Amino acid sequence: MNRRFLLALAGAVFFGLLSIYAAKVYLQNRVTQEISQQETNVIIATTDIPIGTQIGEQQIAVVKYPKKLLPEKAMVKIEEVRGRVTVSSIAAKTPVLDTQLAGIGSQPGLPGVTPAGMRAVSVRVDEASSVGGFVAPGSYVDVIAIMQPQQDGAKQVSKVILQKVRVLAGGQQMQTKADGKPALVNTVTMEVTPNQAEKLKLAETEGRLQLSIRNATDQIIETTRGATRRDVINDLALERRAMEGTNYSNNGGGAKPGPTPPTWNINLNGVNQPAQTTPKVRVGPIGPSIELIEGAKRTRVEMVP
Repeated sequence: MNRRFLLALAGAVFFGLLSIYAAKVYLQNRVTQEISQQETNVIIATTDIPIGTQIGEQQIAVVKYPKKLLPEKAMVKIEEVRGRVTVSSIAAKTPVLDTQLAGIGSQPGLPGVTPAGMRAVSVRVDEASSVGGFVAPGSYVDVIAIMQPQQDGAKQVSKVILQKVRVLAGGQQMQTKADGKPALVNTVTMEVTPNQAEKLKLAETEGRLQLSIRNATDQIIETTRGATRRDVINDLALERRAMEGTNYSNNGGGAKPGPTPPTWNINLNGVNQPAQTTPKVRVGPIGPSIELIEGAKRTRVEMVP
């Protein structure tokens, strides 16, 4: 075989492979460049970060993230995240959002979590009123008060007094009971306005509180009438049957009649006084009587014809 032909063939194969390699490198660089243009740096949490935590260097990292999937207000600079306090829980391997962070310089704990204009208020709850322990920080609840109205003689009622209240924390604290002994009670700390804080603490003092969990995306504020015992039963016939055999059954199932109030005389001088009861005077002839003498005591007995 001709030597020149072999050299030409070898040269063609070499330059062909070189062209293929160059094209491959070019395409890889082009793809990498296009990908880099579609990605950006973003700060993610490397571990679960609870609410009220001051973020440390070991809890965050900088990674590439697709621009089209980047959440709104995602943090891209690590120096803008380090040392900030979280106002909501951040799950691991998720971008850190500006809305999840308190203002720069905020202190860890509730002072940093509570937004300006709001207040953190703790109330006593039991396992039932805290929905079996499912009320967690970051969840939203409605607050139901069970208490007696201000009018004398009124029965207990239940009423939703606050809606869509964010829970900041839950825990336990020591309180002193009426007998002076300490007791461990469950508490829930909620984020409320100053006016709501006044209403919440009064309801806690005067009655009992019940929490109901709601969907965090539910923005509807319901208008409720409240509930009485009659609303719960909602069966007047059943109430009448329940009165059978009691002292009130002859009264049509109603309340026991009270004493007759005294009549009043209207005084033109502006002072109302009870009417004077006129003593009963027997009218008619007096029949024959017998006088009984027992020592120094004398008693007259009228004879009935």
